[in-house]
Amino acid sequence: MKKQNWMLAGAVAAVCVTAATGAHAQSGLQTTLYGVADAQFEYIDATGGAVPAQDRPGRFRLSNVSSELGVKASLPLGRGMTGLAQYTTGISVDNAGSANGGMFGSAKDVFVGIAFDGIGTLKLGRMTAAARWISSAADFSPMAAGLQDDMGMLTGNSGQSVTAPQFNVRFDNTLGFESASFHGLSARAYFSANENKSAAGTATSPHLDDKSYSLGLQYVTGPLDLRLAYEVRNDKGTLNGSTDRNTRDKDFRFGARYTLATGTIVALGYDRMRMTDPNATGTLKTRLSKNGMLVGAKHAFGDHVVYGGYGVGSDVRCSYGNGTACNGADTGARNAVIAYQFLINKQMMWETFAAIVKNEARGKYDYDSGGIGINTGATSRAVGSGLRYAF
Repeated sequence: MKKQNWMLAGAVAAVCVTAATGAHAQSGLQTTLYGVADAQFEYIDATGGAVPAQDRPGRFRLSNVSSELGVKASLPLGRGMTGLAQYTTGISVDNAGSANGGMFGSAKDVFVGIAFDGIGTLKLGRMTAAARWISSAADFSPMAAGLQDDMGMLTGNSGQSVTAPQFNVRFDNTLGFESASFHGLSARAYFSANENKSAAGTATSPHLDDKSYSLGLQYVTGPLDLRLAYEVRNDKGTLNGSTDRNTRDKDFRFGARYTLATGTIVALGYDRMRMTDPNATGTLKTRLSKNGMLVGAKHAFGDHVVYGGYGVGSDVRCSYGNGTACNGADTGARNAVIAYQFLINKQMMWETFAAIVKNEARGKYDYDSGGIGINTGATSRAVGSGLRYAF
């Protein structure tokens, strides 16, 4: 291309950028590009299980820790309303687990909505429902992810269902409302549409109605932050892998944080989940329930942060379709984490941690994020160190 053409193209581009910027300024449109790059170098194992051949010997690895890239946009609409849009995708820093997709991972919170001043925000899309939102109340790891995350006792059920509980999985196809705070009290509600609902069919065909609900409350006053969630996920087939109707997964979750006069934050998390499949027969489970608890603390001094947590997962309680109670003994576990962070500047942080998941003889808990595929009854230990850059 001739020099004059390059100059003309540059001038046109400059005019377009200036016009777009001016339009944004005049309309009040605001856009924000944001992201996190977080990777850790780790050593992890899972040994001492019931089947030695299924143990995971110690190995080194580089792990991506919930890295993401997103854009937010807001536009005043008048009459106390603001239009909103958000697109957030997972980013694979180490490329493990998403090699086919390259750098980009799965969608995170993605929605379009309208905020009403003093009332709340209406959203449509994919979003974090109440149970997942509360999970991190007692967990102080960045973005509540990676092996320094100790929420596993709240979110797992010791491998006692065909598929893992979904209460930490975002809602898809969702209509949500998040209220403004009224004297410290706020609420949120989500409805995940039943897009896979089937016809009545016959006695042997599926009768699915897969709608789900999630409700959350938060009360903040002074140093106290209290949160409650109740969630129901219908016809997911979690317990037995069933594709028939009337399976139901329920979860009640509580979280609390309290900031002491020293600046130390102490926290508590509690979870009770219940999964049912009333059509199960024989030795398939009709019911399974368990409790989980987590306590944590965090203290910051200058550029330094220390935090830790300890969690307990109870034995499961369950029954079979033939009317007998199934054996839930020795299916519990314990989980502990301790970590240190050095804040290099506002964007960059260095972190190191040590974590352990210790299962009872029939337990099969793994790390909530970054699990190694644990053997029944095994103990998994992990140590690591990494860098996190946020913008």
